[in-house]
Amino acid sequence: MFCSHCGQPLEESDLFCSKCGQKIEEFAQEKVQDKPQQEESLPKKISSADPDASSTNESASLAYPYYHAIDPSAVPPKKKNRWVIPVVIAVAVLVLAIFIVGGILLYMLITTLTLEETTNISAVSQGPAVVNGKELSDYLGLTVEDLKNGSGVLLTEYDGTYTNLDGSVMVTLNESTGLIDMLVASDRDVGFTVCGVSVGMDREQAKSTAQAYVSDLEEYEDMIAGQNGEEYFAAYYDENGIINYIMYFTYSEDNSSGTNVSVGTGIWYIGEPLQEVWDFFGTEYDVQNQQGKTFFFYPAQGLSFATDDMEYTDQSRVSYVKMSDGAWFSDEIYIGMSYEKILLFVDLSEIYQDETTGEYLADYSMILEGQECYGTFCFDSADPTASSVKADMVLESLE
Repeated sequence: MFCSHCGQPLEESDLFCSKCGQKIEEFAQEKVQDKPQQEESLPKKISSADPDASSTNESASLAYPYYHAIDPSAVPPKKKNRWVIPVVIAVAVLVLAIFIVGGILLYMLITTLTLEETTNISAVSQGPAVVNGKELSDYLGLTVEDLKNGSGVLLTEYDGTYTNLDGSVMVTLNESTGLIDMLVASDRDVGFTVCGVSVGMDREQAKSTAQAYVSDLEEYEDMIAGQNGEEYFAAYYDENGIINYIMYFTYSEDNSSGTNVSVGTGIWYIGEPLQEVWDFFGTEYDVQNQQGKTFFFYPAQGLSFATDDMEYTDQSRVSYVKMSDGAWFSDEIYIGMSYEKILLFVDLSEIYQDETTGEYLADYSMILEGQECYGTFCFDSADPTASSVKADMVLESLE
């Protein structure tokens, strides 16, 4: 309870304010009398149906200055974002139009580039046809790069002869033109064919297949051979009739040395008639009689062949072969290859020094098409990395 005059806290038993002296009874009476008036002065709830609503509102405003009656019709409606949907539609249409126009332009660009490329290809095709594939005869007369690019074969060059890593493909070049004049597939089938024939094919199938490529085809004792003009085909087979060596090459009088070296593999001719040597290397050779043998020397190829017949004929058999100066011993081995690498293909003895000649030699022996052969490799030192300088092979006996 407080004094209405000064606000001093009062006790109920106080008759006068201890601060201002105001009589408490008068205040209490005023308080009791004022209470109904305050209750009457409170505004009544206004009904919209009350006809005296306006006057009531007016009196309420006078009694309570901060009171305002709210007219629902005077409240502005809530705004709606009606612009959102049209904008979204417009953006979607724009994006769709961009995709359509971009697609059309891209199609026109691709079409133009394709047309230009086709035109360029047509222009190029007026020249020599580009060869692709693993049919080796197609590359005769082309470059080594044509062969590499067209077939995917990896070739390593040595003294004008190119071979792949395992020696199953071999290529030689014409000395004057630098173009391929011989291609050979041997030992194993690695996916290449020569006139449709592959290594491992049987003799009858090979003959039938090659007839589609070679018009003049004949069968001999151990090979199928034929020619088209100055292009020659030969496929050799073993005692079981299985193809193990195929070649395709050119030969003409102005290239009388034949293809370069290598079918020139020395051991290829051991036990064969002299006629095969002459057919391949020609008849321009030096001939000598030594130690009861007749020797035929081909210096350009680094090869020499010998027969036991002093009075030889074209059917006299080759019983001895000597290889030097970069000649090929076999399809995998050439003179100049190191001792370590030759060991991968031939079982050699350790290198030793000959007491008489002082040469560093390693011996070997092998069975070649059922025939026992032996010989030596000569190296430039006793080191395992030493390079070979020459080799020979002797046929143990002729049947």
